Amino acid sequence: MGTDINRERDARIDFFRGLALLFIFIDHVPNNSWAHATLKNFGFSDASEVFVLLAGYSAAIAYGLSRDGFEASFRRAMRRAGEIYVWHIGVFIASAALLFAAAHYFNKPDYVDNVALRDLITDPGRSLLSALALVYQPNQMNILPLYVVLMLWLPVVLLLLRQSVALALIVSFAIWAIANASGINLPANRQGEGWYFNPLAWQLLFTTGAAAAVLSQQHATKVRRELLVLAAAYVVFAFLNAAPWIAITWLPNDPLLPPDLVGQVSKNYLSVWRYLHILALAYLVASLVPANSAWLKQPWAASIVTCGKHSLEIFALGTLLSFLGWIAMAELGPSGFIELLVNIAGMGALGWAAWHLSQRKLQQRRSAASAPRRAESS
Repeated sequence: MGTDINRERDARIDFFRGLALLFIFIDHVPNNSWAHATLKNFGFSDASEVFVLLAGYSAAIAYGLSRDGFEASFRRAMRRAGEIYVWHIGVFIASAALLFAAAHYFNKPDYVDNVALRDLITDPGRSLLSALALVYQPNQMNILPLYVVLMLWLPVVLLLLRQSVALALIVSFAIWAIANASGINLPANRQGEGWYFNPLAWQLLFTTGAAAAVLSQQHATKVRRELLVLAAAYVVFAFLNAAPWIAITWLPNDPLLPPDLVGQVSKNYLSVWRYLHILALAYLVASLVPANSAWLKQPWAASIVTCGKHSLEIFALGTLLSFLGWIAMAELGPSGFIELLVNIAGMGALGWAAWHLSQRKLQQRRSAASAPRRAESS
């Protein structure tokens, strides 16, 4: 069974990936009350699951084996992994410089300590080498290392998908199960700790996204009512378990379900509760939101779609802006007006950056298209 993937870009993918990036920015600003409105409060999963699932879906489309074969797909995937690695190191250096400067200027060591950057002072040589090896991952700088590993895993996924979707999912699930049962993880800087996003577990979500891309290409989309009902029921169950109304002072402050009903919901090892929740949400969206929905072309939605098209750059910028937002809110004092400014300015900056990147890419395409014509006329 081949992986012949050649589809027109689906605006829904870019929209929800862009929305996830905005949620990540909001969630990463400490003490940000706007975070009460992001996905993490309404179920088991959060924007991280959205990002990884759609990364797998997009990667299968972008690096599939339809045209140039495995060798070309392998080279492109490795090149992309290298790009993500470079961006991560850049974000690490820029974030560290910003936070150390803020800690010095405002005389607040918390800007360094709360993000686990103190090791750069106590043992700079080892810490820098560990950062280059992706072993040292300060707080809020652990998603891109996961993305690097997932892109390295992608060629294996493509080979398995070339055999069958079932085989790819079975192998991926087996790795996830072994990691959860044994606690195996990649090493982190601090002894006894592993990666915050365990790649051996999170590869299941990435692989599932890639498998969904293949299935959507091979089979006509058909909504199954029984699956739709199950997905909706699970989303409602997750909502009741999360009990988001507790955070609203004028609503009842008691959950409807026992707090220990589902036990531990591990983010590090991608708990099955989180995995099923994001799959249920994805199925509901795929079933109920048409790909050609008119609202996706509205200016506000188009801006979010543009963010999703440049996910790596927007994520990197969002990380820096979240640290800037943290500093601004801490120094200017807690108030609804300051929060409004931080969130609106941050999301506005992300939208502007995405628009600028799109314009630059469009100009590059126009220049490349006009080059042969200039050569012919000369």
